[in-house]
Amino acid sequence: MTNDADVDLVRRVYAAFARGDLAEVKQCLAADVEQVVPGKHPLAGVFRGVDQVIGCLSATVSATAGTMEVTLEEVFSNADGQVIAVDRSRGSRNDKFMDQRVAILFTIADGRISRFREFYADPAAMESFWA
Repeated sequence: MTNDADVDLVRRVYAAFARGDLAEVKQCLAADVEQVVPGKHPLAGVFRGVDQVIGCLSATVSATAGTMEVTLEEVFSNADGQVIAVDRSRGSRNDKFMDQRVAILFTIADGRISRFREFYADPAAMESFWA
């Protein structure tokens, strides 16, 4: 897979998530995918396998009662199957509002996402939002 294809895959995942199409997101994930969500809040942790990852993404949408909005801002790649996506994530829950820049480091292998790890511009604010 070329760097362009890796970037296209990440863009495809963002577009599918924005449409609420978790079935398409699932098609982009390796069977042994690993998602790392930092923090100590209920949605933090390491999620392994397609079912756990889709479960985490679904829980994110549910916890925000569908208000979660993720806008892809920038995408960077290298020749080693890694892509960094920078987005703006917004949502509300329990009288709290989140407006946060997020970077996600994706590892791509054999045309699918095998690992992704989230990084937050303001980790304390993200922790408070999800607590």
